[in-house]
Amino acid sequence: MLLSAWGTGSTSVAGYLDRCGVYTCPPHQETIDERTPNAYEPQAYRAALADVIDEFTLEPKGDADSFRAFLEPWIEGEREKAADANAPMIALKHPLQTYLLPVLEEVLRPRYVLITRPFADIEATRQRRVWHPVYGEAGAQQIYGVLYTWLHDSARPYLGLPYAAFRSDPGLRRKLLEFLDLDPPPDSLRAAEDWVR
Repeated sequence: MLLSAWGTGSTSVAGYLDRCGVYTCPPHQETIDERTPNAYEPQAYRAALADVIDEFTLEPKGDADSFRAFLEPWIEGEREKAADANAPMIALKHPLQTYLLPVLEEVLRPRYVLITRPFADIEATRQRRVWHPVYGEAGAQQIYGVLYTWLHDSARPYLGLPYAAFRSDPGLRRKLLEFLDLDPPPDSLRAAEDWVR
């Protein structure tokens, strides 16, 4: 599970894993940003999250039980699709999942990758995209506050992945693959490395 706010480079990480053979549950949400037209956020998953958490205020508007009622059958279907695609695992990504981590932990028991980026860079990305403030520093501060608190309190292991280091350091990308127990074939790894460049 990729944990992040908007504007952190999580799409780049998800695209890297996708090219390494990880199943990212298409169809994905599209964006109006020509640099990242595919957000690697499953459309159905995003819609279910947005039914429970307001995307612009980050306040609850539904309950965790309704999200669980979506998640359990949906993830079973996605696991079947991943198996049909010979994918070794599923990766989920969306900032709103931050607010439903207790349900996700109980249902999925995922491995966590926390993608970080300086707030100033996140805000610069938001301004370049001319997006709502929640997609910049303001939203990131709230989301990371919740993420760090939950990771600390739950004592679940996670891999911290600073986005700039992920892009520049092949050793860190190898560490990511090792953390996830991934051993992609050489052609898939080449495609993933080309994606990062």
